[in-house]
Amino acid sequence: MSIRPITAALESLFETSPDAVIVTGANREVLDINPAFVKLMGYSREELIGRSVETFYPDKAAFDQIWKVRDEASSRFISKPYIQSYARKDGREIICETVGLPLRDENGRITGFMAIVRDVTREQIHQRVTSEADRIYLDALESSRETAWRLNIAAGEIEVAGPLARSVFGAADGKLTMSLEKWKSRLTGDSQQFCDALIADILASGEGRADLVFQSLDGSEVFVIDTGRLIRRDASGNPLIAAGLLTDVSQHKALEFRHAETGTYLSAALEAADLGAWRFDLVNNVCRLSGPLARHVRLRTPNEEFTGAYWCSLLHREDVGNVIRKTIDMAEGRTNEVNVAYRLKDKNGDWRWIRSIGGVTRYSEDGRGLVANGIIKDETETIRLHERLEAERNRFETIFRNTPAMLHQIDSNGIVTDVSAYWLSHMGYTRDEVIGRPSVEFLTEESRIYAMNHALPDFMLNGRAKDVALQYRKKNGEVVDGLMNAYLETHPETGERVGYGVVTDVTQLRKAYRDLERSNRELDRFATIASHDLQEPLRKITAFAGMLRNRYAGQMDADGVRCLEFLADAASRMQKLIDDLLEYSQLEIRPVKPERLSLRSLIEEIEARLSTRISQTESRITVTGEDEIFADRFLLTQILQNLLSNAIKYRSLQAPEISIKMESTTEGWSISVTDNGIGFDPKFATQIFEPFRRLHPRGEYEGAGIGLAVVRQAVDRQNGRISVDTRPQGGSTFTVFLPHIAARKQVA
Repeated sequence: MSIRPITAALESLFETSPDAVIVTGANREVLDINPAFVKLMGYSREELIGRSVETFYPDKAAFDQIWKVRDEASSRFISKPYIQSYARKDGREIICETVGLPLRDENGRITGFMAIVRDVTREQIHQRVTSEADRIYLDALESSRETAWRLNIAAGEIEVAGPLARSVFGAADGKLTMSLEKWKSRLTGDSQQFCDALIADILASGEGRADLVFQSLDGSEVFVIDTGRLIRRDASGNPLIAAGLLTDVSQHKALEFRHAETGTYLSAALEAADLGAWRFDLVNNVCRLSGPLARHVRLRTPNEEFTGAYWCSLLHREDVGNVIRKTIDMAEGRTNEVNVAYRLKDKNGDWRWIRSIGGVTRYSEDGRGLVANGIIKDETETIRLHERLEAERNRFETIFRNTPAMLHQIDSNGIVTDVSAYWLSHMGYTRDEVIGRPSVEFLTEESRIYAMNHALPDFMLNGRAKDVALQYRKKNGEVVDGLMNAYLETHPETGERVGYGVVTDVTQLRKAYRDLERSNRELDRFATIASHDLQEPLRKITAFAGMLRNRYAGQMDADGVRCLEFLADAASRMQKLIDDLLEYSQLEIRPVKPERLSLRSLIEEIEARLSTRISQTESRITVTGEDEIFADRFLLTQILQNLLSNAIKYRSLQAPEISIKMESTTEGWSISVTDNGIGFDPKFATQIFEPFRRLHPRGEYEGAGIGLAVVRQAVDRQNGRISVDTRPQGGSTFTVFLPHIAARKQVA
């Protein structure tokens, strides 16, 4: 058979199918729809082809749910039918039954889905109406305190609906089906025999009646009158179905007890809630008050009757008129309820805010109120809290408007809703010129583009903005460099979003920073030029001193030779001093580039540079602890090389023993360098890190006294710290700490 007739038949079926059909691609775009889908959803084919299928779903949750079902269907030939809400073009929501079919290419890969959609809105409504009818039936049984039953005689099964199904048999929805034996198992005493007699009477005469006692799930006894009759027989006259009602008469048997119990419960509820109950005779103007709140009122005895005039004498004079008007309205039938707040003077003479809630419970034939009942509750703390909150809100607004900071408030669309007075004075605008305008209008063109495309969307997404650099333009055209920090607050009930921001004017700071950068560049150039200009005459001094010594040493006396040696030595030390000074100055401006390093590998490189001195002094270096560290290679090398060099230089009579140990903590890395050298007095523990600071005479130890200053500078550049533990002739331990976070921030 040719494929073309099959394809034509499918196309014809697609176009003429009474069910709506939609074909989608793997990336959820609409590829095709049939006329039935157009009629169902109200869209034309041109409006939908190429659009996302999310168009048809009333909310994101519905969209995510249907694609979850589609994804599950991809492993099967066809999905199970499922019910889903769809949104038509006119905004009306319909309920449809959907069946999905995955589409695959010749390799079995899914290329899209085809779904058949059928409108079942009427069926769903009918089902809801049916469920509503069942609910109304059960509510009617509940309100009448009667339980219906239906017995299938042949099957020995009984269906129960009503309050006893819940209280006796535990049916959550008020109805269930069970065996007749389970039904009788809940009967107590002789009630099982009475039940058997009732069924026998129904089978024999067609109807019956019995007094039964059930045991409820909470252990109490439920007294009922069970009446029933036969309602259906088969063609041969054999009984099939019996039905009846269980009337709960427990309340009649325990009426007096329950009346007293109700009074106890009411008193306990009033006590627990700190309420008062009132009853007002509107005809005789007499009131009775009970409950815990009554103890705050000046009454001679509990439950004492008092006149309305006496009650009004306890009220604040500003509230008396309103209370009297509400009472007259109830008495004359203009209203049947009251809800009024007023101030009442208690026994201590303090004013309490009281709210009285109630209504008319007895009327005359002409509709006038005779008796009203209700409760009163003390709202003093609530109103005081509201007053405090209002005062706090006013205080916040006062602070917001008057604080010497650039504060502003925007809505979810970025519109300015409020600004502080300082914002206005600093920017030169009036309040009317700012409120209601987009916040980005006060930025420079470049900052406005950045804010609209990046800063504002990120703020609305993440709810926070931290140190966002923006440039603001004052009314007079002057540009202000600002750092904006903001917080987005979402109302828990309405979902309304409000942004609060503070702008810090860093114009002067930026200017100082630029000046500092320029100064550093000039100092760098000065240091380079100065070091070059100073080294050139030193090289000449050294050269000529050497030439004099070589040519005229035989013609000079001992003092002349010694003077030449002093001259050459001084020039050499001056050369070393200039080199150290240049290295120290350049260390400050060198960029920090942290990377992952091996401490042991770094120490091996340093040992290679110091190999001659290590060999001559028979120094022994050991490395223990952790190995990996995240730091700047050059700076860490400067730290370790200078510390090792000093440990070798300031050695004791014994061969240098140097121990290097590294430990890692949650905050960073700690590196200790311990030696057995000469040590020094701890009172110099901070001074030794100053440039050119020496603790020994110049000729005793070589060097310019700048090594430890370089160490401290290298540590400071990495936001670390250094300390020393030492004592004379007892060795020294230098401890360097480099933090985790600071190192990673430098990378960013």
